[in-house]
Amino acid sequence: MDRSQRTTLISALLMSLCLVAFIPGSLKFALTWRELYSGAAGLRDQNLLMPLGIYSLGLEITGLLVLWTGYRKTEPWAWFVMVIIDSFFIFPSTMLTLLLDMRTPSFAWSEWVYGIREGYWPSIWMALGIVNFLVMSVALLLPIRAFFPRTTS
Repeated sequence: MDRSQRTTLISALLMSLCLVAFIPGSLKFALTWRELYSGAAGLRDQNLLMPLGIYSLGLEITGLLVLWTGYRKTEPWAWFVMVIIDSFFIFPSTMLTLLLDMRTPSFAWSEWVYGIREGYWPSIWMALGIVNFLVMSVALLLPIRAFFPRTTS
């Protein structure tokens, strides 16, 4: 196994772990299919968690299929598909929340870190999402030479 195959394998493993980390949450949402409505305090809204969970499962499965077929063969289209999944699925569901929260005057880094230390789930979820996005982005850049080798002219 040469170096480019090794970096592509490491990259595919890292991204697979990142995608698999989303599956429990997606399943939790998808399994609400029996509930037509969701709500609290007497309010009834359409249950939008179920389609969100199913869409997410579809993207995660698509990402895993692309990773273990075309991506492992260093086909450029597979790299672009993973960039699209990272940019339009992982980024908005993880990093965008933090970036939008940071714009509000009430956001404080110290409270966020304190929330992580104390086990406050929204803070932990946000931190794990940031790690997930960063790992996936680094894993995409790791084998870039294998997908787009330099051409000498």
